[in-house]
Amino acid sequence: MPKGCVWPANCRGPCGAPAQHGRLCTEHLKRVQELVGTLDCAWPQCTRRAWDRSGTCSFHRQVCWGLIAN
Repeated sequence: MPKGCVWPANCRGPCGAPAQHGRLCTEHLKRVQELVGTLDCAWPQCTRRAWDRSGTCSFHRQVCWGLIAN
């Protein structure tokens, strides 16, 4: 599992910047926070719904906190 941010930077790998909040860097956490209160998942190209309006779907929330690998 990568030590840095797990947000996908491109098709080859994750961002890798130092993770400050769970497994996300500050920049990518801001992207998630922008969608808090909506049903959209902030993860790039994800079509799942964020039913709890947390900014990410249940799957990607677990990825962000390092509970599962993407």
